[in-house]
Amino acid sequence: MIAKKNRMQLIKVLVILLILLPAGAFAQEGRPEKGAAVYVVSNKDAHANDVKKELEHQLKEWGYWTIAGSKKNTAGTLRLQVQTHRGMTAWSWGGVTVRASVALEDAAGEVLWTSKEYKANPNGTNGFNTARATVEKIIREMQRSFR
Repeated sequence: MIAKKNRMQLIKVLVILLILLPAGAFAQEGRPEKGAAVYVVSNKDAHANDVKKELEHQLKEWGYWTIAGSKKNTAGTLRLQVQTHRGMTAWSWGGVTVRASVALEDAAGEVLWTSKEYKANPNGTNGFNTARATVEKIIREMQRSFR
């Protein structure tokens, strides 16, 4: 009687695994693997190039993907969307506020993953480097998503 009960539990566990395994494989499908080349592009904001350079720098430090100089022969594209605002805010006495997000696209341009939108105001806690502070948040999210 105990053996029959254990067999039933084992069958339940196997059925659950068979249901969940394909879903996990599908969620990773199409994503560039570790070591693959990705290309980074950004929109045309006044300070977007600074944020793009910071993103490329932090991606190189992370080392998960390699950064390509062109879109040719890459596994995907990281599309950086940047909005900046210069001036006084309640949190700073000037400087550039950065709001940014990243979308990972496959070679065909289909969006595979999107980060949250992050924002940093210039202040002493981030050394008034809002590009670095914003990109650090994006990289942390990427590190949790791509392991």
